[in-house]
Amino acid sequence: MDCVWDLSRATVRQVQERLSQTKPLAYNTVLTMMGILREKGFLCSTRKGRADVYEPTVTRAHVARRALRELRERFFAGSTRGLVSELLDSSRLSRDEIHAIRREVDRKLREQCERD
Repeated sequence: MDCVWDLSRATVRQVQERLSQTKPLAYNTVLTMMGILREKGFLCSTRKGRADVYEPTVTRAHVARRALRELRERFFAGSTRGLVSELLDSSRLSRDEIHAIRREVDRKLREQCERD
């Protein structure tokens, strides 16, 4: 998905070439995976000559939110607090990262206060 998101539109060959820089995969392996992603609704494709051109149907942000929700449900019994606590405890966060997280929490609190 990262390759298709980065390129906006891509053929199987383009994805395979891009992936080969870090993890060489056979053309048929990439073709199969992209077919599965299309069947699941993450990609759509149109025929251009002899090749299918794939485009994402979902954004990175959408997939990230979905994966995070599933992670929270599966490993933290639905507890956002548990997930965040684990991230804070298990990560080597710099002081700047901790301050940035605090700013995000403060922003969210302000938004909720404005709605109330």
